[in-house]
Amino acid sequence: MNMTFLAFDGVDSFLPSGMYKLQLNPSSHKIGFEDNDGKPMNEKAADGQMVETSEPLFSLKTWEVDFIIDNTGAVAWPPPAMTPILTPGSSIYPSLSYFNSLFVEPDDEIHSRKYIKGIWGLGDLTIFGRVTSFKYNYTFHSNIGTPLRAECSLSIKEVPAFSLMDYFMSPDITRIPKVKDSDNLIDFCQEYYNDKNYYIKVAEHNNLSSFRKLKTGTNIEFPPIKK
Repeated sequence: MNMTFLAFDGVDSFLPSGMYKLQLNPSSHKIGFEDNDGKPMNEKAADGQMVETSEPLFSLKTWEVDFIIDNTGAVAWPPPAMTPILTPGSSIYPSLSYFNSLFVEPDDEIHSRKYIKGIWGLGDLTIFGRVTSFKYNYTFHSNIGTPLRAECSLSIKEVPAFSLMDYFMSPDITRIPKVKDSDNLIDFCQEYYNDKNYYIKVAEHNNLSSFRKLKTGTNIEFPPIKK
């Protein structure tokens, strides 16, 4: 499964507003952690008094991803673009422009950059944050100077996600069914919420690595939804 980036208008947006799937998986993928901008936090001392410390409140994940955009025809499928599918040999600029419009440039409607969610594998590697840097270097051109390949460097810094428990709140009851052989999250969500699209939130709430295969005999929690 190739690394995929989803665009979200806000931290509480349920459905993505765009997607960019890499043609080839990254040549380099670095994961790190940084403190919350070094902001001081209050801590209770042994005598019960509140004191200010220099320790960060929490750490934020960072990703540094290097990948290639190629439209020479050497890759089985062309790079994604907002315009119709690019034909081999045409400029990769529309693909770079599409990525920029999704994650780098301010959106006219929300007046800020969209959030980015990076996913690799079956949910094992994920990040939700904002792009802090995007650079690209053209490495191959056609005979007439059309850019056909670029090496891209992307940096993402995590933002504190909204609380799932704030999202899953209502007077309704929580349902915790036991999984049978043919059960799946999409059907459960359609039955309990009358909306199959809640399956991603339910998977996150239950810390499931994949929503596609549920382990028979386990219990899945379907909390109330705040409408």
